[in-house]
Amino acid sequence: MGVIEKPFWQKPESFTIHGKPKLFFAIIPGPVDSTVLNYTASRKRRIEDQYQEKGAGFFPDYPPSIKYRIRPDNTVILFANRIREKFKDTKIVIGGVESTLRQFAHYDFQKDKIRRSILFDSRANLLIHGPGEKQLVNIARSMREGSDISEIKINGTSRIEKDVSSLTNSITLPSYEDILNNKQNLLKAYLLKDKGIKSRKIICQKHGDRFVVSYPVEHYNTEDMDSVYSLPYSREHLKPGKYSPALRMNLFSVTSHRGCGGGCSFCSISQNEGKQIISRSKESILREISGLVKHREWKGVVSNVGGPSAEMYRFGCSKKTCLKDSCIFPKKCPSLKTGSDYLELLREAEKIKGVKNIFVGSGIRFDNLTEDEELLEKILRSHSGKFLRIAPEHTEDFILTLMKKPGFFELEKFMEVFNRINKSLKRKIKAAPYLIIGHPGEEKKDVEEMRRKIRSLDLDSTDAQIFTPTPGTLSTAMYYSGRSPDGQEIHVEKDIKELVRRKNRIVVRG
Repeated sequence: MGVIEKPFWQKPESFTIHGKPKLFFAIIPGPVDSTVLNYTASRKRRIEDQYQEKGAGFFPDYPPSIKYRIRPDNTVILFANRIREKFKDTKIVIGGVESTLRQFAHYDFQKDKIRRSILFDSRANLLIHGPGEKQLVNIARSMREGSDISEIKINGTSRIEKDVSSLTNSITLPSYEDILNNKQNLLKAYLLKDKGIKSRKIICQKHGDRFVVSYPVEHYNTEDMDSVYSLPYSREHLKPGKYSPALRMNLFSVTSHRGCGGGCSFCSISQNEGKQIISRSKESILREISGLVKHREWKGVVSNVGGPSAEMYRFGCSKKTCLKDSCIFPKKCPSLKTGSDYLELLREAEKIKGVKNIFVGSGIRFDNLTEDEELLEKILRSHSGKFLRIAPEHTEDFILTLMKKPGFFELEKFMEVFNRINKSLKRKIKAAPYLIIGHPGEEKKDVEEMRRKIRSLDLDSTDAQIFTPTPGTLSTAMYYSGRSPDGQEIHVEKDIKELVRRKNRIVVRG
């Protein structure tokens, strides 16, 4: 295997340094959709790239223009087409968040238009959706054993087909052309896609005279997770001793699980990793923490042990399929298995020789912690910095329902518990809420009410972000269609100046 970490994509020759691959080129643009990473919510171009060395967004010794950005817009498409210029008949497999969220017709916020599946514009042979370790290995093995890539139709992949008449257990979305002709069909497509994913159906969408065919998500289990995370990662870039700001921040962060049962409308995690929580074994996590001592920069501090929602470690459910959008909204599902596994994990991890501090840097669901005061106290007492960051996202129940987030009363209840525990601590912790401005359905009056409610809780530090429509999410479908999931017309504010004014009304720094 050869790795081209940062090809100088302006020249197709940059993709030839290892020659033509025996099996295929595999393209992943990074942990964030490239267009989302490259622009702010107000469509302004970002200068920096936190995933590059020193945060530099542009190639050294070249002017800081779009032509010389290290990670270009629509990275997957551009890289794939550069490869085709040099290797016309080579096979290309694409994956990662960008490919997963753009595998069907989708709304592109930066271009303000509907784009067809990334499979067509990249001309890739196969798309891996979701975490793809198992799929990638299975594809490579099949091709090494003589299979043509056109014969590989496995779970966790998508491809282009000319005929879908023989498919069974499938569901068909509104076509690309249907969505172009009627905005509401994007919302309809999302709801059908979501239903198809949960019921493990093959999902099809017509584009012209061909179809995107997406096979059900690949199943991962604890053994798979332990295997993936037991590999000898260097925690460095290809150049030893080099760190991007993102890697530096997460240098000693440990992943405990994947997936999130929250199902928030605006979040891409459930679209990429799924609703089911797949946890590593406790032994695997403790071994990884013990191994951190070997790193040249280890100073005894673990910056995080967690996942999308840290406290959801080893949350589980015996159901193989479930049509619910969320395990905890509008109320916790009785089939959801919770427990004290995360608390026990933290207690054992801090006993490891050489570990001085462990922080919980991942997001947490404050509505879950309200029901687990012992864990909340443990986090506040031993695993928090100056702030405990929580994400109520909004305060108005109509908006929260559209977001699939708990009502404001849950935040009030949490703050009562938080304040009571905080009074008993020698080192006081501040709660810092994160809010979203401009989510579909929000009006100006909602922001004023949110300002009043946040201040009523004596919160003196608030972060707010203007809603950014990201490909493939429910909130983006609402943004584009101007409709709620039940078909009701909702207000969507698109004036950037007004959104900035709203944000400035909310943001407070403690």
